[in-house]
Amino acid sequence: MTDLSRLDGPGAAAVSDQLVAVYRAAMGAAPFFETEVETGWFAEELAGEVEEDGYRCWVATEDDRVVGFAYGLPTPEIPADGWYGLVREAVGAAAAERWLAGQFAVVWIAVHPDHRGRGLGRRLLERLLAEAGTDRAWLITHDLDSPARALYRSLGFRRLGHGPLGWHDADRVVLGAELPPASPPGGPQPDPPGSGPQPGG
Repeated sequence: MTDLSRLDGPGAAAVSDQLVAVYRAAMGAAPFFETEVETGWFAEELAGEVEEDGYRCWVATEDDRVVGFAYGLPTPEIPADGWYGLVREAVGAAAAERWLAGQFAVVWIAVHPDHRGRGLGRRLLERLLAEAGTDRAWLITHDLDSPARALYRSLGFRRLGHGPLGWHDADRVVLGAELPPASPPGGPQPDPPGSGPQPGG
């Protein structure tokens, strides 16, 4: 049985080795073929991000082992320099203010190859987005016709721009989505985006 649970920064740090293992398995496979170099960079990035305000991570576990995760954090500002400056340049200043500043960034989502095809990625991402607490969400991904890209489209993500935003300055696309308004406290809870029966889920 697969369980889904939410972790804060310290909780994710406690299972960081398992998150890295899932990343390694997912991104080392086709069509990405990443190496231990990129896995090491991910581990370093994760160690810093779990310390950020507002970090949250949804994990899927089986037999007390993480088999998938999706995490993100709010981005109150989009600086004009550094990596964020490249993101701002990729989408343009106006789009950066509307779609990125003060919104929620989906930083990473990965499912172990042995556990794909069961809708875990969708379930994790839906839960992450449902508690974003912002009007919009954004992410950066490979410009590939992959199952992940199809998932993003189904949840309303649209292309905002592209630029040298990946490992080794590789070209990546920036996607953004409008999020449904949250229900008032005690009010009815809407179905998450894309909920219900899914083909192949």
